[in-house]
Amino acid sequence: MRDQTIETAATVGDDAPAAASAKTRLSEYVDYFSSDIDALSAQSSRLADLSVSFPGLLFALATSYGTKAERRRAIAAVIDGVPLKRICADLGLAMWLRPLPPQAFAAPLLSLPDTPELTRRISNFVPTEPAAGRAWLHRISDAYCFGGPDYMLWMGRQKRLPFKAEGADALMLLGSYVWASRRRHTVAGDLVTMPFAKTMSLKKAYDMARVWEQRVDMAITLGDGVQDTWFAEAEVNGLTFTPLRTLTDFLDEAATMGNCLDQYAGPINNTHVRVFSVRRGETVVANLELAPHDDDCLMPTIEQLRGPRNNRAAPDVWQATYAWLGAQKFSSFPGPSHGGRASAASTWKKIWNPLFADLAPNQPLRQRARQFAKRAHGHSGVMREASRVALDI
Repeated sequence: MRDQTIETAATVGDDAPAAASAKTRLSEYVDYFSSDIDALSAQSSRLADLSVSFPGLLFALATSYGTKAERRRAIAAVIDGVPLKRICADLGLAMWLRPLPPQAFAAPLLSLPDTPELTRRISNFVPTEPAAGRAWLHRISDAYCFGGPDYMLWMGRQKRLPFKAEGADALMLLGSYVWASRRRHTVAGDLVTMPFAKTMSLKKAYDMARVWEQRVDMAITLGDGVQDTWFAEAEVNGLTFTPLRTLTDFLDEAATMGNCLDQYAGPINNTHVRVFSVRRGETVVANLELAPHDDDCLMPTIEQLRGPRNNRAAPDVWQATYAWLGAQKFSSFPGPSHGGRASAASTWKKIWNPLFADLAPNQPLRQRARQFAKRAHGHSGVMREASRVALDI
């Protein structure tokens, strides 16, 4: 009998505010949905009482949760006094949403997992404050779409999100990175250096997301690769100077040298730099960055010459570099470093379209993801144009 008393809509459980009335609670729902909720609650006092005992269930029944037939059966069950746990199981609504206040429900609910283990763990993090509840529900719903139950639970336990300056874009970046971590067979997944793990701290996860974002920028920027390397491969004093052309070239070089060449989209986008691998046999000893000289654009200048982990290059490497440059013919200005707008747009689609396809069941989130992807790559001409072409804007 105890379950019948606590879990039906006929009475309010001990966890509900004692002084709250159904009328007051009904007035706390978001205005956009209030007319549908008021119309449903008017059918029965037991339905109205859900605003106190389980606001999320009343919201689900008044909106588009589940099928029409499922909602009809659930409404009849509430009126008949069936235990709420059984009603939610039949409707597919997570019981751990129960503590959330009416103000938390500002968008149609998703079908979220409700396994015993997940319920036991996430119930500790469900906020009861109106403002916190809405933001929390929004975050964990998005998180489930991006990364499944593990990411949803991980996001649910985050008490503070230090992303005030970047707001929603920071969460979209995190979600996109988590999605890519789970889709390692995709182009986006190949760009993940350290996959998301539920044991990560928020700072670590965000740092890895930023690295992934920079590598995505690099992939879009390079596209099909650098077409004009300015100078061809050559050997001088036992050292070979090999131009880096493709994304794979840059990623492999960064891994070998322990530097940030895998996140070099900014210089490549905004200047006419060229990057060369300096090798002694099969061993990379330095990376060389050349750019047109300020006084004469046909002349190259050494922007950087660095050894492994950005240490200083050895004197013999400098000597060979100057000797190599001295043997070049300076007859033409180098073309753009990037791979071109067409190849950038093609790469953009390969990276982002699989995510959009996975988010298709949640159209509002899919649209927000598309807008985020457009903004994320809008800081340079070639990437901005790639986003515009890829999105058919």
